[in-house]
Amino acid sequence: MASLYKKFSASKVVVLVLLGLYSLFLLWKIAGGIDQRYQWDFKTHYCAAHVAEMGLNFYDQPYLRHFCSPDVQQYYSYTPLSIWFFRFFSLFDYPTAYLLFFILKVLALAGLFFLWKKIFLETEGDLGFFVFALLAFNSALYVDLLTGNISLFEQLGLWLGFFFLLRRKLFLFGLCVVLVANFKVVPLAFLILLLFQENKKKYLHFFGWLAGFFGLQAVSYALSPFLFKEFLRVFFSMLRETSGALNPSTFVWLQNLIRSYYPRVLGSAPPVLLSYVVFTLAAVVIVWLTGQALGRLKRRGGLETEKVAIFLSCMAYALLLPRFKDYSYVLLLVPAYFALKKYSGGLGRVFLFGLMILSVPEFVNLPGFKEIFEQVWGFMPMWAAVVIWILYLRHAFSLSKSASSRSPLY
Repeated sequence: MASLYKKFSASKVVVLVLLGLYSLFLLWKIAGGIDQRYQWDFKTHYCAAHVAEMGLNFYDQPYLRHFCSPDVQQYYSYTPLSIWFFRFFSLFDYPTAYLLFFILKVLALAGLFFLWKKIFLETEGDLGFFVFALLAFNSALYVDLLTGNISLFEQLGLWLGFFFLLRRKLFLFGLCVVLVANFKVVPLAFLILLLFQENKKKYLHFFGWLAGFFGLQAVSYALSPFLFKEFLRVFFSMLRETSGALNPSTFVWLQNLIRSYYPRVLGSAPPVLLSYVVFTLAAVVIVWLTGQALGRLKRRGGLETEKVAIFLSCMAYALLLPRFKDYSYVLLLVPAYFALKKYSGGLGRVFLFGLMILSVPEFVNLPGFKEIFEQVWGFMPMWAAVVIWILYLRHAFSLSKSASSRSPLY
């Protein structure tokens, strides 16, 4: 009885009730917010499905506005075959589809919390995690629900894949990754985790699933070369987004930094390729350090180390992608919380101190500090990701090179 009382103390019950009520309020706000134009990404995808039914180019934004809704502001940017997922929702009128899509996302979120708590966090998944998940990375979870992106479905697919990876079910892991990549392509990078297996068939799985993904794209090209070329056009044009608030990625931060300070130092506009060169160098450093850390983790072995390897891979993935949207940071909720619980110490104090000194009103900024704040505040999710990545590196490099276990990494 004493342990039960401790688990459900009055303060915890109050926090849980308040958190639950607030979460329900947020969900109700979005569910009933069709008139406030919430889930705008879904509206674009819904319109694209209708345009696809007409046999027209659903990557052409004017078509979306003309045949469906004039206030569509987004592009359809997923692979041509992915449109069949949204063709299901186009069977319903928009208000019904809006609500159905949102309900499915909430169910996907419930599945994610179950996986996160039971499989990946276990004893570290306390009440604080639910508060953290709501607030962390500029409320990335709420942003995803608000925008109507498919990110939560993407996350569910990836974390199911990670679950299968922990269970040594390599086929199911590859299947999950390829299905998710058939929308946004870049999650295909997680197939690299197969190469850290102790399984004799790891190369067969890796190259087999790569071939499977590109085989799907070949089928897509064969069905409509024009649509596939349109997809490539839109896909690569998305890299031009330079807003740190919407796309707080390493590449965008470096690009904005160079554009801000290069003319002041050298008196001319920066070369077009300079930001790409600098980002490539940064990416090489991130890949090398992460690879070295994964090697250390592989030698150690053990179930928790397997999870740490997955978490570290998620952090590197986030830092390496040129386009990593605000809602994409949902991927980092579990790795970040786990690292803060297990590995933070003095760094946490420094981080909080940094937050305190950055909270300075714009009109009293010291000379030169306004630009610094823009480069920090606008990219706060990215900086938080860097801190967590460093925590994982520090943990991995603290392991003895000779440490080993009977249990392989995967």
